[in-house]
Amino acid sequence: MKKNYTENDIYINQIKEYLKKKLTKEKYKHTLGVLNVSVKLAEKYKVDRKKAILAALLHDVGKEIKNNKKYLRILMPKLDKYERKIKPLWHNKLGEIIAKKEFRIKDKEILNAIRRHSVGDEKMSKLDKIIYIADIIEPNRNFCGVNSIRKIVFKDLNLGFIFALSKKISYVLKKKALIHPRSVNAWNKYIGMCLK
Repeated sequence: MKKNYTENDIYINQIKEYLKKKLTKEKYKHTLGVLNVSVKLAEKYKVDRKKAILAALLHDVGKEIKNNKKYLRILMPKLDKYERKIKPLWHNKLGEIIAKKEFRIKDKEILNAIRRHSVGDEKMSKLDKIIYIADIIEPNRNFCGVNSIRKIVFKDLNLGFIFALSKKISYVLKKKALIHPRSVNAWNKYIGMCLK
């Protein structure tokens, strides 16, 4: 039986082909893992499936092309003083730029999820939280506590986000690296909500 492809299927396949060329095999495998978890969480928490797919696929699109001069010229003025010092965060805003330029993504919710997926923010939509968490708990991740987060997130999205954020902050502290204030602000807001 022949499958009928929609315009969305073709568009998603074009993004996947682009990612296969631009990302390492490991990073592409990670992206597909994030996609898998994001779709499940989107269904669980009634978030637009297409937005979750696009944000998941494009969340790390800026990872492997940090040395692309064309994009760096666009990126540098958009970085805040902390981001300039924390190079691993460059791919967040770079991914947002590439999503806009290469794939004509205009949806603010998708762009926000790409930009916030490794820092967090005080104002996180369900989609933001889903991409943030999926990035941490996708099936290729293996660290102490990951299975607990995987269970928690399917019971309570906010609690899952707090546990995921806690893991990321702990990881950065162990490296004795800078923590972006948006991560600290996100922690204070969401842990504060749980303590009420």
